[in-house]
Amino acid sequence: MPRAPTRKGHGERQLALPRSIVRMKRRADSLHYHSMRKMISVSVAAVLTLACAAPPPESSAPPVVESLDTMSTAEAAPPPSPAPAMPEIETSPRPAPAKSTPPPPRPSARPRPRTSPPPRTAIREVATRDYVKVPVFYATTRKQEQSREPDEMFAGNRARTQHGVSWVSIPRSHEAGELEEPSIFTLTFSEDPAKHVVLLEVKPVPKEQWYTDLNASIADGRLNQAFVFIHGYNVSFEDASRRTAQIKYDLGFAGPAVLFSWPSHGSTSHYLADEANAEWSVPQFADFLVELRRRTGTTTIHLIAHSLGNRVLSRAMERIDLDSSIAPKPAFSQVVLAAPDMDADLFREQLAPRMLKLARGITLYGSNDDRAIIASKKAHQIARAGEGGANLPIVPGIQSIDVTGIDASFLAHSYIGAVSVLGDLAQIFCEGKTSGARFGLKPRNPSGWQMVASEEKRSPRPCLAR
Repeated sequence: MPRAPTRKGHGERQLALPRSIVRMKRRADSLHYHSMRKMISVSVAAVLTLACAAPPPESSAPPVVESLDTMSTAEAAPPPSPAPAMPEIETSPRPAPAKSTPPPPRPSARPRPRTSPPPRTAIREVATRDYVKVPVFYATTRKQEQSREPDEMFAGNRARTQHGVSWVSIPRSHEAGELEEPSIFTLTFSEDPAKHVVLLEVKPVPKEQWYTDLNASIADGRLNQAFVFIHGYNVSFEDASRRTAQIKYDLGFAGPAVLFSWPSHGSTSHYLADEANAEWSVPQFADFLVELRRRTGTTTIHLIAHSLGNRVLSRAMERIDLDSSIAPKPAFSQVVLAAPDMDADLFREQLAPRMLKLARGITLYGSNDDRAIIASKKAHQIARAGEGGANLPIVPGIQSIDVTGIDASFLAHSYIGAVSVLGDLAQIFCEGKTSGARFGLKPRNPSGWQMVASEEKRSPRPCLAR
């Protein structure tokens, strides 16, 4: 028989065995291995079954069982003999090792509901030792300049409507009807808030915030009202703010004062330029009036126009009435036309009928002493609506009042801030009186009313007593 090749193992020579015998030996080794594996699997499965049935100790972690596939036959110890009474357990897939249950996730914090911002505080007068700071809400079609100085922030250039609040000082020594300012006659050359009506601060405000603050200030007033002042020709933003604050303070008006300032150049030599800028501002002012009426929580808005500002107001009201897209039409309370520098015939025939549709009452003040109206009449060669005497415009539904002799100033044109006219405005705004019931007026022949100058001392800030 030929000899099989020898194989070396462990450094010694061994006899070669026939291949058939070698195969039989390998098969026996394999059967022995699988028998051992089956017995180990059965034993481990039984142990795991018992371990899963019993609760694990609280302080101990669950046991970790190493996979049998990673165990070598050399490392596997002989399993214990199974108990005779134990039934054979099928080698089904092993149950997964017990794992500790993670704690339930903590509920996330409930998002807080969004709340609307608290209402803004009303902007009120601020009293100091020497003067009172009066707020003036403004809307202006003047371009904002680079200067941060209050008296230089707005000039005569055009822009889209902007909003803000100005602060003006009224001195404790203030006399009703006066706009105290430095004068060579009193040897004062610099402004002093303790002595003069001074524009202290101009603060631009975004429109949304502006309306929020305005509504808060209206609600803070006792009568739920506001007034809008439209200045005239040759008036700077500074002087317009000062006049608005003086009217509010002297009336004791319980509500915000709003200034609409169009781009007047503030110079007597720019009359034609001011006329053009006033006409250009009409559409923006009309839009402002409509929005103001819709966005404020008041049913009482008074409108006061002076001089060339009457053209801005009357044309804007005409525009609102003619615009069919504006519905419903805004309704205003009392409309005051002081020293109106506009065509008298145009006012009577075209403007007044449309203005009467949007106002509960209209009062017109005219004077024969007004040098500015006299000069305008001469320049236009047409009668002006601000004349008094025999030329005082008489329109059904409008209370026309002749104030000739009331203003003793050089031009006799700024009587809107005079004591007698302010006293009449207080009776209109704060008492709701008609011309026949108001103090200081007498019927005029053939029609209209005449304001009578009186030496009788009037109560200061009359609207505060109402």
